[in-house]
Amino acid sequence: MHFVAGFRCNRTAGGNCRLPGTAPTALEHREMKMHAGMSRAFGPLLLLQLGVIAWAPSHLLTWSYAVVLAMLTLTVLACWRRLRFSVRHNRPLWSLLLLALIAQGGAFGLLFTDSLSNPLGTLVAFDPTLYFCLSSLLLTIAAAYNPIATLYRWASIVDSLLACAIAALFYYTLHGVLNAASPQPPPATFVMWMFDAMGLFVAVFATLRLVSTKRSDERRFFFVLTVFGWLDAVLPGIHNRFILSSESYLPELLLGLPFVVLGFLLGRRRKVWFRNYRPSRRIRYVAESISPFVMSLALCCLAFAQLGKNPFLATATLVLAITSYAARNAIVLGQHLAFEDDLRQLKRGLQQAIVRDELSSLLNRRGFYQRLSREWENALKTGRSLSVAMIDIDSFKAFNDTYGHLAGDDCLAAVAHALQREASQQPDVIVARYGGEEFVALMSGYDVDASGDILQRLRRRVEAMQIQHARSTQHVVTISAGLASTTTTPYPDSDKFLNAADEALYVAKRSGRNRIQWAE
Repeated sequence: MHFVAGFRCNRTAGGNCRLPGTAPTALEHREMKMHAGMSRAFGPLLLLQLGVIAWAPSHLLTWSYAVVLAMLTLTVLACWRRLRFSVRHNRPLWSLLLLALIAQGGAFGLLFTDSLSNPLGTLVAFDPTLYFCLSSLLLTIAAAYNPIATLYRWASIVDSLLACAIAALFYYTLHGVLNAASPQPPPATFVMWMFDAMGLFVAVFATLRLVSTKRSDERRFFFVLTVFGWLDAVLPGIHNRFILSSESYLPELLLGLPFVVLGFLLGRRRKVWFRNYRPSRRIRYVAESISPFVMSLALCCLAFAQLGKNPFLATATLVLAITSYAARNAIVLGQHLAFEDDLRQLKRGLQQAIVRDELSSLLNRRGFYQRLSREWENALKTGRSLSVAMIDIDSFKAFNDTYGHLAGDDCLAAVAHALQREASQQPDVIVARYGGEEFVALMSGYDVDASGDILQRLRRRVEAMQIQHARSTQHVVTISAGLASTTTTPYPDSDKFLNAADEALYVAKRSGRNRIQWAE
């Protein structure tokens, strides 16, 4: 009998390399025509296989396997062409699919060779099973591989190790059953259920990956993988049950159908399935959380199957399943903690950027108003004195016209640095850039005399820098300021308080500049 021919695992397809809206090149036109030609070739091959089954020659299985190999060869060529035109980061996915199809070709090649000497079919379970397990391994790795994020690459390594362990233990279990003296349950039924479980495992794993994929180019791949995975889980199961209960060779048609579907999907290179689908955050979290659990659970189930036969192997496998699951979670958790730290730093940076002036590194107007609001509320509650000064660089427009705007920026930065250095020597004194060449100083807890003294020191500090200004009456850069204090006038709100200092500044400007003026 030809039993193992139906025991296969999934394959994959997908990918695209074209940007939307761009016209195909002449080379791509030729490739598309070749894809279309290969897709049309599957129809005659299916008819040929149906004709072989109807004709029923003496080497029917040989002819049937030859047709399946022809279908598989066309699919391999289509996959190789698809690999050439895929985007760079998706090429590992298509490469894994190509290798899986080649492994399938090796298994069917052995079945074809066996049918030459056993025209009625035989259970050749050793070498074909090895190739089918290898194909399952490659397809599982393809479903687990994430080509984008570094985090998922490390997680993919752990998943790949799990897939290798699953495939190795799966093959070891089959090998032990098929070589046992009195296997219980019967080998054919047990092998059938084992391969059904493997096909279902790959199909479920591919489905989880499809529903969590955001990128359209990856969705093409995982859509084809999912469709083909379910076909390859269902059709071989139907085929195997028919050949166990019937002498008909009609189920042999099911062997080539997965390759036909795969070849058709590979030919739809520019098709975007589920174009408007965008997985929600909850779906992505659930799918990405279940995927490693499914792999660990599959390995645990295989380990339980070995408990009565090889306790040491079963124990080691269980330890591997638990350890790998914990290691993967540790990788994800560690990376998420690092992401949270980066986000917190980014948040702090954005908060600083919102309230800080980039040129002077002082508080900007927004930051000053936030500080003024807090200090004003505190002054109302405690009765603490509060002084504010509006500061302006004298004849700054003339400075820009004379020396240029780059020199003007340097002048602003130098004045801001001087004001900040002087203000930092006094507690509860802040300086901010109000806008343009205007600055503002806020002094909390100082009376009239102390506030005026601090402001005079700020003025002298700027004058002492001796920044040349040919069009100024002092021939150096100077500042003028208007000062207001709550100890002299009970202002009703902070806006009136600030306006009083601003009006005093204009008085200082009209009075000759490089001076301080108290608000009346």
